[in-house]
Amino acid sequence: MRRPRTRASMAFVGLGTGLAACDAASVGEAGTQIAAPSVCVELAEGSYQFADGLFIPASGIPIEASTKQGSEASPLQWAGRLQDQLRQEGYDWLSIRERSGIALIEGTITDEEEKLSALEAASTAIRNDAIANDGARIIVDMVEIEGGPDPVGMPVASLPTSPSVSACTAAFAGVLDGHTVEFSASNTSISDETMPVAAALGATAILCDRYQIEIGAHTDARGAESFNQRLSQTRANTIRDYLIKAGVASASLTAVGYGESQPIDTSQTTAAYARNRRIEFSVSDAEPVASEPVD
Repeated sequence: MRRPRTRASMAFVGLGTGLAACDAASVGEAGTQIAAPSVCVELAEGSYQFADGLFIPASGIPIEASTKQGSEASPLQWAGRLQDQLRQEGYDWLSIRERSGIALIEGTITDEEEKLSALEAASTAIRNDAIANDGARIIVDMVEIEGGPDPVGMPVASLPTSPSVSACTAAFAGVLDGHTVEFSASNTSISDETMPVAAALGATAILCDRYQIEIGAHTDARGAESFNQRLSQTRANTIRDYLIKAGVASASLTAVGYGESQPIDTSQTTAAYARNRRIEFSVSDAEPVASEPVD
């Protein structure tokens, strides 16, 4: 028999016994009626927790209840529920973990193609599930390939609950180590190919947005200086806008285009040009500065 979670008044909880039946009024000491609404249901034997006006079985929500969509499904259960669903579909090595509105897709596999298939399946499952889609603002790749490099989202896992400025700085640098963010032809959106990099940066920013985060965009020295400055500002703005949509506090973000003014390699080579075209993140305790973004 299906036994949904039940909202009850505090007066009802105070009874302690007699959960099988009661009348429409709550009962206090010596039979005194208490003017509080109550709902009477049959509860199965076992241990329960009472939180936010709900009785929740200590062992978790029954499977049949956890699969229900809408208000009766627990928003805290979606990661485990979708993980079980994906494992039944053949991804028995895959795990989904939720942290601060971030869906971390984890596991170890030997094949790149199966990894991509699993990430696509997990993303689709999350976005097609009303509760999961509402709870996961961003999806991060933390799936490892045996013998391969660390996944782009691995630095996110290194961040503690209350990360320091140095930990946040290291996480941003770790995401960008060996990776880059590329843009559409108009530079007003991030390319699909590098969206996993942007997602890992977004997750890092969500966990670090108690601090001030500067997004710095740089170009190489080819082209007019004024053009390069505008180009870099557009790219910095694009990343800032993506992070805000992903759930990062807008007040913590500053987008700065440096153009060609800060090269890290002054050689006139293709490799040097590639190194100088980059995105950098700086993290500080500084108070936000009220200023208009440069478009």
